[in-house]
Amino acid sequence: MADQLTGTSQASAIIPEVWSARFYEVRLAKLPFNDSVSSDYEGEIQALGDIVNISSINEFDEGADLPEGARADAEAASISGQQLVINKRAYKDFIVTNRAKLQSIEFVDKLRERAVYAINKKMHSDIIAAIVPSASAPDHQIAFDSGTTLALADLLEGKELLDGSDVEEEGRKLVSAVPQFNDLFNITGFTSRDFIPAGSPLTSGSIPTPVLGFEVMHTSELTNTVYLFHPSFLTVAMQDGLNVAEYDLGVDGKRAARINSDILWGLKQLDDQRVVSIS
Repeated sequence: MADQLTGTSQASAIIPEVWSARFYEVRLAKLPFNDSVSSDYEGEIQALGDIVNISSINEFDEGADLPEGARADAEAASISGQQLVINKRAYKDFIVTNRAKLQSIEFVDKLRERAVYAINKKMHSDIIAAIVPSASAPDHQIAFDSGTTLALADLLEGKELLDGSDVEEEGRKLVSAVPQFNDLFNITGFTSRDFIPAGSPLTSGSIPTPVLGFEVMHTSELTNTVYLFHPSFLTVAMQDGLNVAEYDLGVDGKRAARINSDILWGLKQLDDQRVVSIS
């Protein structure tokens, strides 16, 4: 009689399976706008209220020469106002049964992380939707010079629009879609060691130093669009911060827990000339 083997198929009933406590991370989009716009008025709304009234004192006309002995006329100040309204509640809830928590490896903390990310992603998309650069001359909504390829000429055109609108230079940001971010690596001056103070973009695949005075970021949440802006063009405020609460659903007869995550917030574009879009 030929030898008979006891292999894995015969022993399958007693071969254990191991479930790793380490989760494999899924791919998550970068959300650069959340930390790149102003939150200057957040502290004023956290105590009480649902509206922040933001005032601006407009520029006087240019001064004039006063002849000796002549009388000068006073100019009235021009004061305008805008409102930041706290009227958005972004949320993400989930329910986990008691049995699932008892019989599985710990996963609720990871679900909480995903819920928080979902809220941040919603806020990020709302910020993008609120961006409307000025369409008045000079138009701050410009097109790529060639297809959808970002070139130095495009960036210089956008920079010139901000400079011509007297936008602050310090703290400027550049947020682009992924293809246009990678177009930067074809611009020699931004990648050559002869022109950058430190690092090697062609080695690291990142651009850690400013480009034309702009901090560079990218996100897959944009499609063939580049934004050049100063953070003060748009402001956001969270009134209560992120709230994560767990509730026992036993009172409803459910052997489960519901985890609610939400944030009460608002946003307002304050200036349409402090931002340029290239698309």
